[in-house]
Amino acid sequence: MVKILFFGDLVETLGMASDEIALPPDVTDIERLLFVLSRRGDMWKKMLLGNPKLNITVNKQFAEKSAPVKDGDEIALVGFSVV
Repeated sequence: MVKILFFGDLVETLGMASDEIALPPDVTDIERLLFVLSRRGDMWKKMLLGNPKLNITVNKQFAEKSAPVKDGDEIALVGFSVV
């Protein structure tokens, strides 16, 4: 399981402040995790994929989309709407 925390406009736009999900076996980095989350709907896709105003932390350390992710990690997504 990974814990995902949402901040900024993501909370209101996605309708949640946090989530906990079982990490699919094919998800090994943040980029793949964002892709999996983006399949939840159009707004998820808009806010998580290609959003230049999205910042990411893994276990409270700033991370790039290529950063590895594993069971037990805490991922924070801080995003703002693209105008």
